[in-house]
Amino acid sequence: MHTLPESPQPYADKYFLRSRQILEAEGLNPIATMQVFFRDGPGKFAGIDEAVAVFRAFSPLADHGGEILALPEGADFSPLEPVMHITGPLLDFIELETLYLGIVSAATSLACGLPEPTTREVAAKAAAIRELLPDTPLMYFGARHWHWSREEAFCQAAVSAGFDSCATDAGARAAGLSQGVGTIPHALVLAFASRVGREHATREATIAFDRHIERSCPRIALVDTFNHEVDDSLDTAGALGQRLDAVRLDTAGECIGQGGVAFDGRTYQTGPGVTVASALAVRRALDAAGHDTVDIVLSSGFGNLEKVAAFAAARREHPRLFASLGIGGLFKSYAATADIVRVGGTELAKTGRAFHVNPRLVRML
Repeated sequence: MHTLPESPQPYADKYFLRSRQILEAEGLNPIATMQVFFRDGPGKFAGIDEAVAVFRAFSPLADHGGEILALPEGADFSPLEPVMHITGPLLDFIELETLYLGIVSAATSLACGLPEPTTREVAAKAAAIRELLPDTPLMYFGARHWHWSREEAFCQAAVSAGFDSCATDAGARAAGLSQGVGTIPHALVLAFASRVGREHATREATIAFDRHIERSCPRIALVDTFNHEVDDSLDTAGALGQRLDAVRLDTAGECIGQGGVAFDGRTYQTGPGVTVASALAVRRALDAAGHDTVDIVLSSGFGNLEKVAAFAAARREHPRLFASLGIGGLFKSYAATADIVRVGGTELAKTGRAFHVNPRLVRML
């Protein structure tokens, strides 16, 4: 018998709760396939029974003809190998991602020999990042990297060491804050892509966010889904004008951000993922188009102190390079990643990710 929270919502990244609100208001609930994998490995996959229990307790997925395929408990896996495929109506599982990823991330980390992270470890890493960026808003985005039962303690540790906010309501409240923060995930952009196509999906998802979410919440567009970071920043800023507060870059490690530079030996400056060069390209494009009031938020890999230091140094040369950071990696873990890879039976995914058949997966739900 697995112990689960009374509700998944306090432990969900806030942008999934807001996505559900938007999708319901827009009447948008496509059949989607979510693919889960680990970058690390090889290793032993664990936690799947508890993860499936989350769906049995909180989702009508099975009643709606959905399914979960996964590697069995204790199975060996390789880096990037799909360990789960979840298929069904998107609203049946969009709020559950943080919970089930945290469960399998924690269990797999322990099965692979990593120690359980401590609040002291979390606080030490958070304090080190704060020292590098004394005046920058820092958001803790690490709920999916460990079991939900530790979320309050880890958020308390991060905020006590200098972070400003947390992505879950449970963590935020434990840290003395009013609620979690977060705006738009890739899943919302991909849902809109199934309706309007890729070219303007980022813009339309952000317009829908602006239409349905309380005005006190910043309008921050996620612009890397299709690796058109510059084009989608300009398209969205043109549509929202002064209502757009910022764009967020979370470019996949498989891609060079639009306007970025192929790796030339300058780590964190050039190459794939979120780099100084790719962020600077977006900053310059926004400024040139008259959108100089639109800030840039960065996420992906900023638990790495060397990367934070590199961006801090770059901002001394380019003061408006970024305004804030979303950071998950305050401790070591086998962090599972989930991506929508099919919508309506058609392959549709974040650029750099794609649906991969894995005959080793067995039906769990």
